[in-house]
Amino acid sequence: MDYVKNLISVVIPCYNRADVILPCIQSVLSQSYGDIEVIVADDGSTDGTEKLFDQLTDARIRYCRYTPNHGACRARNFGAQRARGEYIAFQDSDDYWHTDKLQKELSALLDWDADFVFCGMNRVSPDGKKYYYPVNPFDNSADALPQLLMENRAGTQTMLMRREVWENVRFSEDFRRYQDWDFVLRVAAAGYKLHYLPQALVESPVSAGSISASVNSLPALIHLYEAHRMEFDSRPQCLARFYLRVSRRLKATDPFGAFRYYLKSVRTKMPAKTYKYSARGG
Repeated sequence: MDYVKNLISVVIPCYNRADVILPCIQSVLSQSYGDIEVIVADDGSTDGTEKLFDQLTDARIRYCRYTPNHGACRARNFGAQRARGEYIAFQDSDDYWHTDKLQKELSALLDWDADFVFCGMNRVSPDGKKYYYPVNPFDNSADALPQLLMENRAGTQTMLMRREVWENVRFSEDFRRYQDWDFVLRVAAAGYKLHYLPQALVESPVSAGSISASVNSLPALIHLYEAHRMEFDSRPQCLARFYLRVSRRLKATDPFGAFRYYLKSVRTKMPAKTYKYSARGG
């Protein structure tokens, strides 16, 4: 497909989000950068989401739906396949962008001759408290891949990229969690130039269920490791951090397994003074 120069295609996957998606779309339509299209990729919603789009007359919105439900990664790829823009961004259906998000990211991408830009965001708890994500800074002057192996730093809602990046990488549709982490790792491994904009340009509500789901994330974490085993295994510090992360996931249900993974972390020569293990701690 021929792309439209300077156009940013914003892909929003959704599944049964009729109660929250309209404010999300409005935060995209209200961007100070006006040369955009919004592609809502409906992953087989059953809550009447499609009826909302009978009322929306903004020509920049394109609604597309398929069935049955296949997950957010399928929806992202489905929407991006229909994108007409020179650049592609992804938004989550319950998050909100600051009005200058796309303008600042595109300026950074062009100024730094980057292929892929991501920004910070505010994670907002149900009681209104905020914390900045990513927790640890990203050094634009250093190798991106080891930093990304150490920690997931780029949520899908923070990304802006040249369309060729998505065309050559795409989202892995067998990931139900950590799909953003897997995607950015493959972008970095492919040799694309990444640039981090250290500003919170996204507001991302966190449900109570999401906060308490760390134990359930363990199978997805192991899946991520298997997908990037060579990259992890060739970098001892990154592997040690991964083992420590698994240890923390296991603490609530398997203290002995957690301790075994802690020892594996230490044995890979991660500085013990940096990460202290506590059987009672988090």
